[in-house]
Amino acid sequence: MRYALYYNYKIIGDVLMVVFDSNSYPDTVKTVNNVTALYKEDQIIGYNIFNISKTLKIHADGFIPLIDKKVLEVINSILVNEGFEQLEYQNDSGFVVGEIIYMEEHPDSEHLHICKVNIGKEEPLQIVCGSYNAKVGIKVVCATLYTFMPSGKQILPSKLLNVPSFGMLCSGRELALPGYENIKGLYILDDTYNIGDDFFKI
Repeated sequence: MRYALYYNYKIIGDVLMVVFDSNSYPDTVKTVNNVTALYKEDQIIGYNIFNISKTLKIHADGFIPLIDKKVLEVINSILVNEGFEQLEYQNDSGFVVGEIIYMEEHPDSEHLHICKVNIGKEEPLQIVCGSYNAKVGIKVVCATLYTFMPSGKQILPSKLLNVPSFGMLCSGRELALPGYENIKGLYILDDTYNIGDDFFKI
């Protein structure tokens, strides 16, 4: 099960948040020492690990797209010691460098575009996008299905005005990049980025 990590000491305190499902509210909560597990109908939807800085120094102000195995081992040792299930290692962030290779206007919208995006797989992704600067030939950051955004939103298969969409093309603001808080439009990449690469590993 894919998950996302968030840590922001200034806003929420010394708590590492592990999110499996950002669309559900818990109906059961179990706390053992510094770990609180959140469940919905007996399914884990998140962990809150309190006082994490006593064990692990985390340099983040919100979303943590990638962690290395050694950091995950520390997190898992905390979870296992308190009787909870450990996290699987995620070797990718879910944010992939892609190129818009085809685009047509949505038949039922004045601003939506139906894009085909090459992310280095056998078949391109169909993604409906509303950005004003979307066009064929640009390299962009694509949030693939089930990836968590910095906002906490998870990307799920959807339909926009009856057209299926299987991912999201991202702006700098949606990626929480410094200096892009008030800038609209897709975050366009230059030719130093390779199609299919993990954006946060570069």
